[in-house]
Amino acid sequence: MKNSLITENIIVKNSYTNLKIPNYFINRKFIVDRTVRRILPRSLFSRSLLMILIPLIVTQTISLELFYGNYLSTVSRRLTDTVGSEVEFIVNQFNQTNSRVKYNQIIEDAQKYFQYSITWRKGQIFLGNSRKKSNIIGPVDELLNQTLSDRLDERFVVDWFSVKDQVKISIELKKSVVDILIPKKKLTAGSVWLFIFWIVGSALVLFIMTSVFAWIQFRAIRRLSRSVEKFGKGIDPGNLHPDGSRELRNAAIAFNVMRERILRYVKQRTVILASVSHDLRTPLTRLRLSLAMLPQKGMFNAEEQVQDILEMITDIEEMEQMISAYLSFARGEGTEEPVSTDVSQLIKDCVAAASRADTRFLSVEIDHDLPDLIIRPHSIRRVFSNILDNAKRYGGDVKLRVHMKGKGIQFIIDDDGPGIEIERRESVFTPFETGNRQKGTGLGLSIAKNIIQGHGGDIKLETSPLGGLRVMIFIPR
Repeated sequence: MKNSLITENIIVKNSYTNLKIPNYFINRKFIVDRTVRRILPRSLFSRSLLMILIPLIVTQTISLELFYGNYLSTVSRRLTDTVGSEVEFIVNQFNQTNSRVKYNQIIEDAQKYFQYSITWRKGQIFLGNSRKKSNIIGPVDELLNQTLSDRLDERFVVDWFSVKDQVKISIELKKSVVDILIPKKKLTAGSVWLFIFWIVGSALVLFIMTSVFAWIQFRAIRRLSRSVEKFGKGIDPGNLHPDGSRELRNAAIAFNVMRERILRYVKQRTVILASVSHDLRTPLTRLRLSLAMLPQKGMFNAEEQVQDILEMITDIEEMEQMISAYLSFARGEGTEEPVSTDVSQLIKDCVAAASRADTRFLSVEIDHDLPDLIIRPHSIRRVFSNILDNAKRYGGDVKLRVHMKGKGIQFIIDDDGPGIEIERRESVFTPFETGNRQKGTGLGLSIAKNIIQGHGGDIKLETSPLGGLRVMIFIPR
């Protein structure tokens, strides 16, 4: 029973109540969403055009409706009132006379003053009472029928189509019928078609211009999309030229930075794999030879046996040291999350640790009121500890200065040691490159550069005023 209830309903729990949503509504919502996705265009450009087109159609439709309901209706009412009063005047003239001469005079006056053509059919009877719709835009046909009905007591028929460019109004008099031909232009608002053309034309021009501008902007998005897709498949698309709006240019710049960083990481990891096999081969070979010779020596010479074991232990420790350095480099920043950090206190901690390890002179200058940085504190502490240790190991006196620079903080470490040749200052950041002949894995500066660049900063080497090496580190806010 409990399982059947679970299959029949989905229970949504919150802090206020438990809501039971039947599967019927869930499935219906899924069907609606899937139908909407099928109807809507898939590309962002097409959807953007649709977002422009739909409001444009709605606003233009509202404009036409307001025009039709207000302006056109008002103008049509005035026109039909004028025609209705003129027709009423003519009918009254016919009803007030019995002379044929006066009939002809009425017809001539109507032609002269109203531009109406009148035919008087004496002795004919009125047939039919059909009233067809007109082909004129607006409510003019209904308004004309209503006006004539209000003004005339006689029966009448309005014919919009039998005579070209004329409206024929047939009116039943006493033992006769009067046909009045009225020019349609007297019942037409002359600016109707011009207004409609302006509404539709301006909307079309606006849509075309907007589409062109949108297409120009979306070209940058398409280029970015293609570059990301290629790079995701392992094809290097090269640097993407920043183009379009500020947000698109920033996205292109961010993609270029990401691409260069990934390529650099891949290259460094490839160098690591090649170097691991090379560096570990020598101690492994020595271990293999030592183990191969142990059975031959037996247990007769204990001193040589102990010496061989000590040499193997030394080789194992050397391999452990190299493997630890490789793993440290491969981990990089690890999984440490960026947090807001007091930079001044972090530098003071690093200086205190370096001073405890070595009593040589270490000068520190830190600007007051330095802002906190969103950084990975353990990784940054690792960078400065490594650089300070190198400076004190290869130099004598060390000077550290921290100050604001632009939109970030700059760190300058000077020493009076031998320094590094200018032509080698870029290569020392390559894994397994050392700046001197002393023993080391050559990974310290590579790790430091990876960490600093991971924070969006940069690290450079220059000649120090103290005569040694200057390390300049910049970390943006």
